[in-house]
Amino acid sequence: MKHLTVFLLLCAVTAQAGEFKTGAAQVDITPPVGTPRGGGYATIPSVGVLDPLHAKAIVVEQDGAKAAFVGLDVAYTTRPVITAARELIAEQTGIPPERVMISATHTHSGPVQTRNSLMDKVTGADKPLAVEFTAKLPALIAKAVADANAKLTPARASGHVAREENTSFNRRYWVKPGEMPPSVAGWKVPWSPNDQHSVPPIDPDVGVCYFESAGKGAKPLATYFNFAMHPTVVGGSKFCTDYCGCVAKRLAEFKGPDMVTLFANGCCGNLNQGNPNWQGQRGGLPEAERIGTVLAGAALRDWSKLQPLQTYAPRAKSMMVTLPRRKITDEEVAEARRIFDLIGKKKQTIPVMANAVCILDTLAKKDTPLEAEVQVIAFSDDLAIVALPGEIFVELGLALKKASPFKRTFIAELANGSIGYIPNRSAYPEGNYEVVSARCVAGSGEMLVEAAVGMLKDLHSSVH
Repeated sequence: MKHLTVFLLLCAVTAQAGEFKTGAAQVDITPPVGTPRGGGYATIPSVGVLDPLHAKAIVVEQDGAKAAFVGLDVAYTTRPVITAARELIAEQTGIPPERVMISATHTHSGPVQTRNSLMDKVTGADKPLAVEFTAKLPALIAKAVADANAKLTPARASGHVAREENTSFNRRYWVKPGEMPPSVAGWKVPWSPNDQHSVPPIDPDVGVCYFESAGKGAKPLATYFNFAMHPTVVGGSKFCTDYCGCVAKRLAEFKGPDMVTLFANGCCGNLNQGNPNWQGQRGGLPEAERIGTVLAGAALRDWSKLQPLQTYAPRAKSMMVTLPRRKITDEEVAEARRIFDLIGKKKQTIPVMANAVCILDTLAKKDTPLEAEVQVIAFSDDLAIVALPGEIFVELGLALKKASPFKRTFIAELANGSIGYIPNRSAYPEGNYEVVSARCVAGSGEMLVEAAVGMLKDLHSSVH
């Protein structure tokens, strides 16, 4: 009887020590009207707010170890903001920087942030309102995490990957053999629907990780929602969460208004909502609502397929990868200076402006290493989340997922900073907007994938 009592006590201690907890919160980060809107090569002062912008946080804990995920309704993240936010989070919650993942939804209707590059001048990120917003953002991010941390409660997690194959489109399709549209706005009907060149890949995965309170009468706490597609639907000059916010609205209608839905954009560097075969498609808020409803519907259609996750203490790995910078010539620099001087004075195509800014930015930072953080966090054998710092081509995301040892792998791009577009190797000879925008050379994206896969394997093997 004595041995049985000791055994039962040990079991009770083990169960208590292994309790999984989750907390979620959101903080309004909407800047004052007049702050420039992001997502373009022009200064676009905001004139209103269609819906508030948020920093949304989910904190998980088990066996005393914690990890935090943050989603921001902004176009991109900057390294100084990430570093400052992580320091505040560590001070306020004790969660170390390597266990904090901060990503942007990439809404093009979000505010610009100062990033100490030529883009500040082009987009108005050097204006007082933008500088002030950037300075305040770390504290707002930290508050979201601290609030979520304060709400930690016994919970259970479940995951599933649904599919939606008719909403996102690869914008680098061929209009005829060897020729793509002249710019990202140059949608044309593919020259041959049956040709492989005219059917480039997308990522149809709709990743869902759902958290609810443990025990009877479970209450929804949070949903981590992962899908790859540019939020460029709404346009205009009013702040808006784009289709990402519409996803959250639809899920809240199903699960309740208190549930926090954190949207993390996948590898969507070359993915948009524009259907090249739908000539009547329009943008604006109604279209964003349609797309958000479709994506939420894909998740809700498969809600019964959510599978319980066997959780463990969160594990995290992070690595700084130094990438080779783009090589430039004196002739390219001279032409770039000429083009840059004309920005705002004479209309230029987006690829021409992007190329000029990229060249001059590369010149200005030629003595500074181009560093990119790759981060992996896992709290279950069956689910891992990878953070990559840029607009990653979908081909790279698909390769990463295929090589991952985890049953489900979510990828959050524009996370923990941004170094711009990161095409896959084969895209470089094809040129066009994303390639001339890239600060890194061909093969850089594959280097990030290799680093991520290596860390995924390390985390997976550490519990097997």
